[in-house]
Amino acid sequence: MRMQLSAGHWLCLLTFAGVMLITDSMQGMVNEGCCLEAGLAIPGQTIIECIKQKPTRSCNSDNFAVKVESGDWFCIDSKSKWMKQQIQQGKVSCTEKFVFLEE
Repeated sequence: MRMQLSAGHWLCLLTFAGVMLITDSMQGMVNEGCCLEAGLAIPGQTIIECIKQKPTRSCNSDNFAVKVESGDWFCIDSKSKWMKQQIQQGKVSCTEKFVFLEE
């Protein structure tokens, strides 16, 4: 038995597939963590992970992406004196990462 779909059903399925593809691409961008805006400090927060982002064609960020104890991520400006002090005092250790976003 062959199932035939009406034009309305096809339109619905194609729309759903398009939304799924867009959502998947957007999730990839969020997971990669391109810092588009950055603050200068997050006093009172303990940084548990730090990534020094390097600019690429896809993400022109040269900032720090930091994770605090609550699990939240923040972006700190690479010129931040506060962040430089945290690193110099050994309170924070950062790894470097090139940020590649899905095209």
